[in-house]
Amino acid sequence: MTSPFRAASLPAPFALLLSFGLATALWPCPARATFHLNEITKVMAGIDGDATVQAVELKMLFNGENLVNGKVVRAYNAAGVLLGTLGSFSADLPAANAVAGNRILFATMKFRQRFGITPDLQFSPGIPVTTGQVSFEDPSGTCTVDAVAYGAVTTFLVGTTAAPPLPNGGATVLVRTVDNGTFPSCPLGTESGTQFVLTSGAATHPVTFTNNSGVSVTVSSTATGVETIPAVTAFRISPNPVRGTAVIESPGGGRINVYDLRGRLVRTILQSHTGPVRAGWNGTDDRGRPLASGVYFIRREGPGEPLVRRFVITR
Repeated sequence: MTSPFRAASLPAPFALLLSFGLATALWPCPARATFHLNEITKVMAGIDGDATVQAVELKMLFNGENLVNGKVVRAYNAAGVLLGTLGSFSADLPAANAVAGNRILFATMKFRQRFGITPDLQFSPGIPVTTGQVSFEDPSGTCTVDAVAYGAVTTFLVGTTAAPPLPNGGATVLVRTVDNGTFPSCPLGTESGTQFVLTSGAATHPVTFTNNSGVSVTVSSTATGVETIPAVTAFRISPNPVRGTAVIESPGGGRINVYDLRGRLVRTILQSHTGPVRAGWNGTDDRGRPLASGVYFIRREGPGEPLVRRFVITR
């Protein structure tokens, strides 16, 4: 029997559309069909020196990103060598909570007990202190969905830059300040050195962790007199001159921008932050292009008077 929808019997534009539709139907699904775009937003390696209290938070970048069955959280060393699989999902998350922006919480038993929250995945302690990498990935090797590098990393799972070293003293947490793009790709394009800052949890400015059902807890240090980011007492950028990667330190909250000598905004380092932070920056503008050699200014805008520091980039 001859089909009434033969492409040859249709006008050229309709034949082209029909051919395109059939090709699209047979074309492989985009990457998000085989993994789910959940980016890492927070990493904590311990609290008040206790490395058994650890947590990792993720964020869904699309609706429907709940199919995590079989996905794992892993720890790697500076050279990219696997230290261990910390936990593995044995089921998908509830579809009702699969909304873009919702969080997923991995945490150890001691974190659960200390803060009274049920994580979406309970894992074993193993996040490296100071230097290492934490990943959310498909264990089959299909995709390292996302990974965060910090400290003196030499071989990167994802990206090419590392966030500041992550101690376990106080309540120090690596916190994402810049989201990945939401175009389906794997791995996600995390650049830890420019998308994460080191922040401290204290009673006046705790760090919040949230699970997939929307329950949140605030994390802060209980040790008297302990600062989670020691020695951040001034607003500054170092080294100066900047020849490659720089470190920006700020003891208080606010927005941090970089301006050129003409007063033009060339880079937003942080949209906002609370408490002491130490952020890495690779000397690029908001489009990822290296800034030319010259004089620049870094400005913190927040509570109180704005703070401005002059610095030089040399290539």
